[in-house]
This record gives sequence, structure tokens and C-alpha cells, in this order.
Amino acid sequence: MRGKRTAAVVLRTVPFGESDKIVTLLSEDAGKITGIAKAAKRSRKRFGAALELFCHVQIDYRERRGADLVFLERAIILRPWSGLVASLDRYTAATHIIEVADKISAERETGCDLYDVVVAALERLDRAEPCAATLRIFELAVLAASGYGADFSRCVGCRTALGEGDFGARVHVPGGGLLCSGCAGSEVAGIHLARESIDCLHRLAGLVAMGLPNEARDTFCPAALFAVDEGLEIEAGNRRTASELRVAVGALIEPHLRSPLRSFDLMSGV
Repeated sequence: MRGKRTAAVVLRTVPFGESDKIVTLLSEDAGKITGIAKAAKRSRKRFGAALELFCHVQIDYRERRGADLVFLERAIILRPWSGLVASLDRYTAATHIIEVADKISAERETGCDLYDVVVAALERLDRAEPCAATLRIFELAVLAASGYGADFSRCVGCRTALGEGDFGARVHVPGGGLLCSGCAGSEVAGIHLARESIDCLHRLAGLVAMGLPNEARDTFCPAALFAVDEGLEIEAGNRRTASELRVAVGALIEPHLRSPLRSFDLMSGV
């Protein structure tokens, strides 16, 4: 068995037997992996507190061909991110971030884009309290990183361009975007968005696009993703807008998850 090393974020950890742990991580180089950490409850030298929820770590591991679990040999904390437990709002938002990452990804699914988005979002929460825009930006970036990016520039029905201020638009989950006022008028189903919510959704999507990989770079740009989220006052200026966007983006991401999100029930305010 050949040893490997990668940076990773701890998504889940459960006790196994008297002293072991089963740990699921989102890694930079190998996607989502689940491993067994032998004697993790007792070994401060090899693991310490590095296998706790939200930890950003560097792991050494071995994998055997055909085996579901890797063998975690060592883990060290790269960044402590103590701010994530500084308040209930930060802890709840961080829980949502890792639950989304866990449920939208498959085991051994490679690619570092999702990892980059998760790390950027947790770094943002470590610095300051979350606002509603923080989590909506994260969710839209996760969709893009996972290959399910939503296009809000055109109606998913007639493909006409959608501008800010379009009235009567609806979220169309099967199409992964918005229906214009003309197409939305004939639809019974779908989540209706007020004009303010549509305008804000356009701005959020534009901010995410600034962080997307392009010809100049191959990965997400964390600084661009969360550069001005606090300036988008959807959480304080208009509670209706915040609520509509939470439901709308949640509906767009839900079909791509392996099971419903428990964290949504805890986030009525963000």
C-alpha cells in the first residue's frame, strides 16, 4: 500500500469500537474519502484534535485496491478556524456548509473546485458572522463547482434574455434557472420571486461568476467569491428577499443532493 498526503476538511466523524474513528473528509487531491483512524481516541501524537468536525488538516493515508476505506495514518491541523465555534450562527452556518459538501459529492470524486469553495466559505465564517448572502453565494458556487451551475441570464423556457427588474419570474427547478414573466404566467408550479429578489439573485450570480475558473486561472478564486457578501444587504434590508432567496436556491440545489439537508431547518435567519 502506497502512502499519500493531501489537505482536507473533516465532514463527518463517528466512533468505531473502543478507540477508532471513521472519518469522512473532502480532500484537495482525491475528492471525498472515508477512512479509518486506528486508535484515534488515544493517539495524541498521530491525530490529536485534528479529526474533529470542520478541521482543516493535512492527512497521511494509505489505500488498498478494492477497499472502501482508506487507512488514516496521521493528521495535523493546518488552520485552527476557532472562529467557527465563536457563536451559534457561525457554527450553524459551518454545519450547513459541510453538510452540503458531503451530500452533493460522491466518494472518490476527484477535482479540487468543491474543496476550494468549502475552504473559502469556512475561512469567511472564521473571520466574521455570516450574513444571508454568504450562504447563498456558497450554494451557488457549489452548484457551479459540481457541474450544475444555474444560468440566470436567460429564461429556461423561451431562452430570451432576463434583465434586472423582470416581473413575475419563477424558479424552475427542472430547468435549473428562471422562467421569464411570459413563460411563468403559464406555469402553476415553481417558486415566485419578487423583483427585489430577482435583482439580488442576479448580483449574487455575478459575484460567483467572478470567482469561477477562467482562461487566466484553473480554480475558484476565494477572495472573489466572498469579497463583498456583507455589502449585499439581503439579510437586514429586506427579510422577504432573504427568505425568498433561501427557498429558491435551496430548491435548485436539492435535486443534486443524496438526501435532504437537516441544516436547512436550523437556518431560518440566514
